[in-house]
Amino acid sequence: MLNEIAEQQLRKAGWYPGRKVDISDQIDFWESLGYQTFDAAVKFMEEYGKLRITDKYIFTVMNCFNQTNHTTFVTDILEFYNEYTEQEKFEFNLFGNVKEKILPVLKIEEMVVYFIGESGSFYRDEGLIAENSEVLWNEYYGSYTGGISGCYLTWNEMDRGEQRKRALGSGKGTRKYL
Repeated sequence: MLNEIAEQQLRKAGWYPGRKVDISDQIDFWESLGYQTFDAAVKFMEEYGKLRITDKYIFTVMNCFNQTNHTTFVTDILEFYNEYTEQEKFEFNLFGNVKEKILPVLKIEEMVVYFIGESGSFYRDEGLIAENSEVLWNEYYGSYTGGISGCYLTWNEMDRGEQRKRALGSGKGTRKYL
């Protein structure tokens, strides 16, 4: 179940519980670039794909207005990716550290790409970010409201078999969503 702020922000972008959109064009785009699709990615994209999420909020620490943009349009994500050099692409593909197939499914704040693995886990360049989509959204929005937040699990910690840690977010009032 999504927390109140995660649900609010996703609904503003067009998401709703039980959503299932046609993503055949997104699959075709992935495959045209050599990516192989898998069930976890398809399921995530059918529910959360083709969203442009705009978060408008007051950052209360400095009392200023901010706006961040996120997208689950594969074409937008990979357009961003195609601007990378070969070394940056290697880094962008998580340095080869992930032990399962991955696909790019989410661009956060116009510059950070999240990948989903065959297991349904989410990764970014630093490591494991969430074990499933519910945790992904709840922790992303919860970390700014004093809710439960997760820290990414670094590649070295993953290799040692450690588990991802959870902690309280940065505190109530750091972001007041509009």
